[in-house]
Parts: sequence; structure tokens; C-alpha cells
Amino acid sequence: MQEGSTVTDKRFLIIASLLLLTWGVLYQDALLAMESIWSRSDTFAHGYFIFPISLWLFWRDKEVLLQAKIKQSWFALPFLLGSLFVGVFSYAVDISVLSQLSAVVSFIAIVWLMLGDKLAWHYKFPLVFLLFSVPMGENLIPWLQDVTAWFTVAFLKINGIPVFRDGLYIQVPTGMFEVAVACSGIRYLIASVAVGTLYAYLTYQKAYKQWLFILFAVALPILANGLRAYGIVAIAYYSDMEYATGADHLIYGWIFFGFVIMIMFWVGGFFADTEQQGKASQIKELSTTEVGFQVAPPMFAVIFLFLSYFIVKAIPVIEVAKDHPITANKVSSSWGINFEDALQVIHTQKEQLEFYRAEYGNKQTQGELITWKNVTHNPDKWTEVGSEVLQVENKLAQLIHLRSINGSARSYLYQYKIGEHYEISATKTKLLQGWNSLSRQSDYSEIRAISVVGIQDFNEAKEMLKRAFSAAHLEEFSVDFAK
Repeated sequence: MQEGSTVTDKRFLIIASLLLLTWGVLYQDALLAMESIWSRSDTFAHGYFIFPISLWLFWRDKEVLLQAKIKQSWFALPFLLGSLFVGVFSYAVDISVLSQLSAVVSFIAIVWLMLGDKLAWHYKFPLVFLLFSVPMGENLIPWLQDVTAWFTVAFLKINGIPVFRDGLYIQVPTGMFEVAVACSGIRYLIASVAVGTLYAYLTYQKAYKQWLFILFAVALPILANGLRAYGIVAIAYYSDMEYATGADHLIYGWIFFGFVIMIMFWVGGFFADTEQQGKASQIKELSTTEVGFQVAPPMFAVIFLFLSYFIVKAIPVIEVAKDHPITANKVSSSWGINFEDALQVIHTQKEQLEFYRAEYGNKQTQGELITWKNVTHNPDKWTEVGSEVLQVENKLAQLIHLRSINGSARSYLYQYKIGEHYEISATKTKLLQGWNSLSRQSDYSEIRAISVVGIQDFNEAKEMLKRAFSAAHLEEFSVDFAK
């Protein structure tokens, strides 16, 4: 039998360097975007420390890494291929967080492939810990805001302070408070889970203790943030709004979070494990292999990376100048439909009817069709009172009925056009944009909408909109943009 290779083997170093270089070139945009988020967001600033910590975890266990005999893993290839597919597709549909997640998962798969199954399993924590570098989790903010408001009201009632809650607004006799995004505790939660997971790995040997402490690291900051919010309201109440409402609000928050982390470590220390598995036995276990260096798995990985790179480069990106007339000036409609950074917008009005059309590249340098900024009506001015999915000219369209606070009626009909496909779902539209870009069926998509004002009867409004929508396919909606 041949001896397995080691991490100091020249062949190993050359091929590993080639893989990582190709990986870096493929994911350079995702990596730069990830670093940009770390630099400007307090919530994800800890991302700067994740890679150094993971490297340190490898270094503290370097005897096993340097002396173990390894063989390259075939099992890592499907994970690498799946991650690359997600990365290419997320690039095509412009979903940054998925591109960044794909970059990190692909890196983990490459390390796994080169180190082999046994050694990668031995270093599973430093590898999985890298996932904390991906700036994700902001989708939890609305839920955390609601939980924080619930805890705050509960603690205020226990303390006997009169309180009234309206959604995310909390009113006490001395003033009103809003559980804003900054008060959700998302930055405390993500940092606490990252630090708590590392502490559990370094402190406990038993898996059940590690998982229990991680759950503790999730629950404690949520509860603590509720106490923090309660404390701010209580201090403001007892000081007649003199304290805990300005800069001291944020200072109090970070001081409180530091205290919570100390409590978490102090409690965790009572249950620390003392036994350590001997390094000699670990090295011996990983020093046996049946085959020598395998070139095939890393070569397949290189081919997958190169193919992904060429596919990404083949996806057209529409250039949008910063002084583009549409990006510089928002089109103002009477019902509040707003799609920013479009390549071109048509917006006309004929008596009771109002027409709107905005075209986008499936991938463009600035702006996108499906994003939280783009809305089909202004929710601050209008309340949705009815909706219905229709077939207009054998194409899907979404009908929405609105009422304003003064009782004014408005209805509108809209659809997305992606190449030759018509959709009303934003998610399906996003996926179809990616598929059209990858398959080169079409590089452009658009939103089409027609609104009618002043018709109280829903059925009458629906019939008028259906007729207008059908006619618009032959008029306003048929305008051919220069490409």
C-alpha cells in the first residue's frame, strides 16, 4: 500500500493553491460585498474575526493536521457542485446573501475535498464556524421586534407601570416608545450565538453540553434584550423622560450586552469538561490510509470552478449610469406604485385610468425589479381591502382593491413579464429572471400596471381594468424599448 499524502506534500500544496486561487477569482464579487457589509454594519462587524478564529482553531490542533496521512475525498464533490450551482443561480438573480453563502460553503467543500473525510470530520467545527462570516439573519428582525415588545410590556405590567401597546409602539404615562429595528436585538443575538458557539466548542467535550449551551446562547440575549428595553422605558418613566432616551440609550444597550456575555460565560463555566482526548491517539487514528495522493477529485473540482466562472461571465449585466434619468428622478403616481432604477418607465393617465410600466435588465449594475424598495401601492396612504387573481388575455394578473382613510376608492391590476412568461408572484418572477439569464431566453423583465380611481363597486372596477389591460397590450404595453 502507498502512504497517504500530508499537508506538506508538494503536490498537495500546488493543487490546493490552484483550487483556492480559482475559488477566489470566481467569488471575488461576493467576497468583496461581504467585506463591505462587515465594514458598514455593526450587526455583522464580527465577520472580520471569523476567518482568523477558524485559522487559529486549526493552528492550536496543528499536530494532527501536519502528521496525519490523508486522501482526497470524492464525497465532497457533490456538495461543491451543489454550492456552485446555488452561487451561479444567485448571481444570475442578484441575491447577494446566497452568493456569499455559496462562497463560504464552496470553500468548506474544497478544504474537505483536499483533507479527506476523516480529517475534515476532525476539523468540522473550525470549518462550520466559517458560516458565521456570512451576513445573514436580518429576516429575523420583525420577529425579534415583536418579541422585544412583548417582553417589555410584560415586565412593565409586573412592575405596575401603566402601559398600552399598539403594534411596535409602547405608551406609558410619560411618553411613547417604538421598538425600532435597532431595538430588535439582532446584533446582540448574532454576536452572542457566534461567541457562545465558540465557547461551547472550547469548553465542553460532550456534544449534549455543547448543544445545550448554544441554545442558552440563543435564548439569553432574546430575554436580555427584553429586559434592556424594559429598563430603558422604566428609567425614562421614573426620570420623567430625562434619561435613557438619547445617547445613553445606546450606551446602556452595549454595556448591558457586555454584562450578559459575562453572565453567559460565568454560568457556562460551572459545567466545563476537564477531560481531553490525547493528541497521540487522534494522530494515530488519522495516520492510516489505503491509497496515496488522488489527483482526480481536485481536478474535477477545478473543472467545476472554471465552468462556473465561464457561466457567470456569460451572464449579461446591463450598465446603468448613476445619472440615468430614471434613477435620478422618481416617477410619482397617484396610487403610489414605485419601481426605482428602471431602465425606462412609461407613466400616462387617461381620465380615470392610470398606466404604469417599468423595464429592467434581469441583472443590471444598479437596481433590480424585485426588491423591498419597489412597491405596487403606497401602504401609508392606502389600505388593501380586497384582492383577486385574474386571467387577462390568457395571462395571469393580480387585482387589488384599495381604500384611503377618507374613504376614496382605487383599484389596480398588475403583472410581471419575464421574457415570454407572465407572473404575479415576486418569488417566481425572481427565479424566472435567473433562468432566463442562464438559458439566454431573455435579458429583460418588466412590471405592468393599470389603476382606476373613484369606482366604489369592486365588480365594476374589475371589468373596467380588464378591458383597459387588454387594450393596453396593444397600446402602452406594446412600446418597444431600444435595447
